[in-house]
Amino acid sequence: MKSLKIDLEVEDPNEPPAIDVHYEWTQFALWMSGKYGYGNLDGHEIGLSAELVQDLCEWGDRADAVFPADDPASFELSDGFLQEGYELAQRVRAELPAEWVVTAWNPVLGSNVELSLES
Repeated sequence: MKSLKIDLEVEDPNEPPAIDVHYEWTQFALWMSGKYGYGNLDGHEIGLSAELVQDLCEWGDRADAVFPADDPASFELSDGFLQEGYELAQRVRAELPAEWVVTAWNPVLGSNVELSLES
């Protein structure tokens, strides 16, 4: 596992750093909590590769392009979009050190799950 240089202030040294990967309109796909506090990130702040950051941003941008801002309750994410998000989360898990907790929606299970390094 590569060593990451993270320029974020430690806010809670007793908690592991955590990332949840999910879509929300006009936001980045990464939602951080734990050791480094709370934030919505594109991924470069935690050392993810430029390719993965770009893929995460493009994933969200595709949904933003069709999101019905005048009727948000009518919006449903397709199974393919959710599966792609889960696959992106697996890539995030693979790039972060073991101390990080990575969670995402698993469309097969229909629930949010913690991804293991072997997933």
